[in-house]
Amino acid sequence: MENQYILSCINGLPPSKAVIEYSCWLTSKLDKNLKLLHVLDQQYHEEEANLSGSIGLGTREEMLEQIVEIEHQQNKLLQQKAKLILESAKEQAKTLGVKEAELCLRRGKLIENILEFNEKIAVAVIGKYGKDHQNQQGTNVVGHKVEALVRTLRKPILIISEVFNAPQSICLAYDGSEGANKTLDFIGEHKGLTNLSVHIVYVGEANEENQARLQKAKDKLKAQSIKSETATISGNVDEALMQYMQQHNISMLAMGAFGHHWIRDFVMGSVTSKVIKNIKRPLLLVR
Repeated sequence: MENQYILSCINGLPPSKAVIEYSCWLTSKLDKNLKLLHVLDQQYHEEEANLSGSIGLGTREEMLEQIVEIEHQQNKLLQQKAKLILESAKEQAKTLGVKEAELCLRRGKLIENILEFNEKIAVAVIGKYGKDHQNQQGTNVVGHKVEALVRTLRKPILIISEVFNAPQSICLAYDGSEGANKTLDFIGEHKGLTNLSVHIVYVGEANEENQARLQKAKDKLKAQSIKSETATISGNVDEALMQYMQQHNISMLAMGAFGHHWIRDFVMGSVTSKVIKNIKRPLLLVR
């Protein structure tokens, strides 16, 4: 689909810098536009406070009016802060080679706002923790909005946990399922990814059927001029993938959000939380 964009979800916290950098990297590699999104989830309802005179508060009415004014000023400050965050992000994107970035300031809930853009999103990029964990950076924390986004948005999502390092390789967790093949297609369809080394990895028994499945995936990427190698590994899915990535110094993990085998459990079960918490490199989930 044309006129799709990379949706960069920024909140002004430390992960935002890396989120912008990875968003710009994707913008270049996928030849898409960039939209920078910041959502204010605090809303003040001044009209409710203005009803104070009708509830018999007498001399306290003046105090309530002062409170309303304070809330109004706080609201204005939040808006100004949000605009500064977006303008700063735009300047950062410009230094990274993105000439034009659309700024989008919204109110309400992050997930609801993102879903409004669903049809035009190529990839949504988000940091793995939010304001509730801003004093816990570096620890294995995951914002509740991240897991909610994974379960809700039917678009590729790139989850960022640490500083930006331009990806040189991708580990494709592959089991032959629909979700795995969608991830395979996503990589193959974007010519900007042809210079990345792809490791197609199956966790399980190295039997003839699985080897044939891996070879078929490799041949599909080869037809798109993408270099790849295959591997079959054993162990707990999350631990085995992390260990493989570390051993081969792989930049990014990619997988389908739903599958018919262990990948389904990976995303919808407890394994998902473990991987998102423990992974220190970008995680791309494709639906």
